[in-house]
Amino acid sequence: MDHRALLAQSRLFAGIAPAALDQLAERTTVCGFRSGQAVFAIGAAADCIYIVATGRLRVENADGSLRGEVGLLECVGEVAILAGHPRSAEVYAVRDSYLLRIARDDLLEFLQAHPAVLLRLTQVVIGRLQMAATPSSRAGASRPRCIALLGASPHIDLNAIAQRMHATLAECGDVRIVDGRSVDAALGKGISQMSPGMAAEDILVRHLHQAEGAHRHLIYLCDRVPSSWTDRCLRQCDRVMVVADARTPPSLTPMLEELRDLKLRVPVELILQCPEDCRADSVLPWRELSGARTHYLLRPDHPRDAEALARSISGRALGLVLGGGGARGFAHIGLLRALEESRLPLDVLGGTSMGAFVSALAACGYDWKQVLQITRETFVERHLLNDYLLPRVALIRGRKFYKRLQTIFGERRIEELRTPFFCVSTNLTRGKAVVHDRGPLALWVATSMAIPGVAPPVVWHGDLLVDGGVVNSLPTDVMQNLERGPIIASDVSTEGALTLPGVEGPDVDAVLRWAPLRPHEGRRPSLISILFRTATMTSESGVAARAARADAYLRLPVSGVALFDWKKLDEVAQRGYEFAMQQLPALEARLRACPV
Repeated sequence: MDHRALLAQSRLFAGIAPAALDQLAERTTVCGFRSGQAVFAIGAAADCIYIVATGRLRVENADGSLRGEVGLLECVGEVAILAGHPRSAEVYAVRDSYLLRIARDDLLEFLQAHPAVLLRLTQVVIGRLQMAATPSSRAGASRPRCIALLGASPHIDLNAIAQRMHATLAECGDVRIVDGRSVDAALGKGISQMSPGMAAEDILVRHLHQAEGAHRHLIYLCDRVPSSWTDRCLRQCDRVMVVADARTPPSLTPMLEELRDLKLRVPVELILQCPEDCRADSVLPWRELSGARTHYLLRPDHPRDAEALARSISGRALGLVLGGGGARGFAHIGLLRALEESRLPLDVLGGTSMGAFVSALAACGYDWKQVLQITRETFVERHLLNDYLLPRVALIRGRKFYKRLQTIFGERRIEELRTPFFCVSTNLTRGKAVVHDRGPLALWVATSMAIPGVAPPVVWHGDLLVDGGVVNSLPTDVMQNLERGPIIASDVSTEGALTLPGVEGPDVDAVLRWAPLRPHEGRRPSLISILFRTATMTSESGVAARAARADAYLRLPVSGVALFDWKKLDEVAQRGYEFAMQQLPALEARLRACPV
């Protein structure tokens, strides 16, 4: 491995004098790390930096959350060196990697002699801090260069799936599909089956390294049975995509056993082939067997499924997060209309309270007109919130509304939806948010909408669950953790909505006797609006932080709309549409852009 050539290609040392580069190369050593092997541990002494010669590293915080990934010719460990502090994150090899190591003392001595490199190193640190600001940057940082397709059983046609993904991936750069046969054709028969440590392995490693440098994405096709090439693909990739057939009973196949035995730390995801007439009730068993963190449903004759899959892999999937706010949430329907007319495909959906209801309908495949009609039937034409009871626990039973949701969503389960979806509720018992990304859709949407004091809590494992808006009215953090791509956040909260114009006070009876002098002064706050405002104040105070996680934050115009102003459906939806149509043109290029 040519240390000097690799150093010269890195951003950190590019352009420095040849003699200085020669001196640095002499002090540089090469270290090999297998997939999953630790490079830095939290609290370890900052004794060196590494530059990735081949492979990829992942950086995680103490709680296991992603801080970033380090790719080809990038450096890691520089922050602790400059700060003089122990390592603050865990760094490990996502795949088999060779790293250039420069000891701390050698680096500091070199920086003193070459201030330009110190400036460049500082720019690298600042750039990483700036990249962490938005979810699209974060998804771009973790975007896999090399993807391995692993068939759970021998009959899976991996090449057909790779070809379906190819066009969308190619929108951002060259894509190459690599299998054992093509490697043997290029290098000689049997080279693809070289095991680690064999003399000829270096030929194969160099070949794959050159291919990675020449293409934005490599798609590795594993063999149909366990083999050295399959092991190579799994150790060489940044993400393993296990492909299974929903019509095949889930089982621990030899290929899944091989994946388990390797004990890799590379992210694993599931592609479940599921024709239109096939139930996806095997999603969770297949996910458990493969160790997948998420899944995608792929229909044979639906190009959009493969396009959405490719966008997610490349960090370009568009996520939409809809906030809670009662009737103000009708504005989300106008946003859906604007997104449809702008031809911006929604790849992931999530929300809280009314936002959960609207996003769940969209995830079921309904267009904006159908969402508007279902919402009209539910909130305007029917009186579903009048099953009052003696207010010992809540004002209403909520049974009528829950039955309506069961009628709308039927037996759908969240994990079986073609478009990934989540909603959020609040665990009152433990004082934290609960994310629902699996289980009965109607039940968890109802739970996300259960305003405390208005509707009874839902009891789950002995805990009481209520409206998600209590702790998280705009769950952009949940969407961000999915690492799929840019996020649109739609906020319909109205700060300071409860007022009594003209009353200076203090007046303990004003709310009880108040009546507006003029129609535009509004109405007296109701018990329900006071309960809702009280329940969601903490959540709304964090809206700014949640908005910062979005690439496009839209605060829809819903002033003057009360919590239960159901009859304003068309007006509020039209407001949301007109506002979104004004805002989206300026945002569209950013939302469609390829990650850097």
